[in-house]
Amino acid sequence: MKPHDLKSLSITTFPAGQMLARIQRRHATDGSSRVNGLFLPPIDDQPKGRFDLAHKPSCYLAETAETAVYEALARREASHLALATLKDRELVTVKTLRALAVADLRPHARPYPVLQSLRYAETQELALSIHNQGCDGILYRSAQQAGADCWVLFGDAIRACKVTRRALLAEPVTGGLHRVIVEALHGSRIPLVP
Repeated sequence: MKPHDLKSLSITTFPAGQMLARIQRRHATDGSSRVNGLFLPPIDDQPKGRFDLAHKPSCYLAETAETAVYEALARREASHLALATLKDRELVTVKTLRALAVADLRPHARPYPVLQSLRYAETQELALSIHNQGCDGILYRSAQQAGADCWVLFGDAIRACKVTRRALLAEPVTGGLHRVIVEALHGSRIPLVP
């Protein structure tokens, strides 16, 4: 899929100071990319995520903490959520430090269901074309929470982000849950298991 396959593609420049949310591991793993306090999946020649690029980091973010939880943990296909997973993850709040030009795919979510499908080769090709046009990332509709918005930032744009807050999703000793996890478990009806 290429940008010209869409009826139109608007590029929006958002000013510095956007506040976004992300769920990530509390500690980097072997091979993780580390950028300004963000722990990203290993850079690979075989992209794995919806809008991943080969050989460049991609950072998935959401406009709200709740959406970040649905995107990362309380996904539609999930049959359960393990407390052990929650203890290994954190909610980070990220602030953009410069203006970012992003392709806005939100208007295309309804006429192009492929944008929310699991056929990632199509969306990865689109992401590469958008990146090659000089965009810092993509703004898109969440496939996990109706009406919610998400971002993916590419390469150098990730360096234009700063983690401003970190919050545990589950207390390591007591197992007490962050409010956003409680709400997502209730809304998704996914059972919590040890």
